[in-house]
Amino acid sequence: MGVVGVLTLTAGGLVRAQGPRRARAVVTSALPVSGVVPVHAVVQGMDVVQSARRFLGVPYRLGGTTPRAFDCSGFVRYVFALHGIALPRTAHEQAAVGEAPAPGDSLAAGDLLFFWGGRGAQHIAIYIGGDSIIHASSTAHRVRVDRLTKGGRLGRTWFNQRLIAVRRLLPEQGVSYVPATASSFSFIPGGAAAW
Repeated sequence: MGVVGVLTLTAGGLVRAQGPRRARAVVTSALPVSGVVPVHAVVQGMDVVQSARRFLGVPYRLGGTTPRAFDCSGFVRYVFALHGIALPRTAHEQAAVGEAPAPGDSLAAGDLLFFWGGRGAQHIAIYIGGDSIIHASSTAHRVRVDRLTKGGRLGRTWFNQRLIAVRRLLPEQGVSYVPATASSFSFIPGGAAAW
């Protein structure tokens, strides 16, 4: 799907880049929550949305790339890196990754939405479903959820007035997380522990 590289989790929960643009894609991040184990899996949009929601309220800072403070593209890059999917650093560069949904397709959770800011794609958000996005907002100074559109006759928002592109990266091979302890876990299909 045009992903820049693939990240893998090392022992200790660090994410390391692999792929053609390794120098640009190196991201180090902790496991998303304690008590989970990373597994190679197909990452779905709702997996990314669930991870993104954990950062609600994190402060905005231009150039921010960690949970101490994010800018819009740093936030998106960090969240996708948690799932083993490497992205370039800026919104402008990220707009070249993935595929545009087919005409007439609805937005899907995990889609990347790009907004005009005077020089092309200058802002990025993750679509979370229900006409809502999650993003690092420079005006609200934090990671927050906003409506893409508003209902009614005058339903224009900053976002739907400036939306210039949608890119779909998911589903994509990457990393998901499962509980570290599962009482009903079995390697045998169907769960039967037969020897």
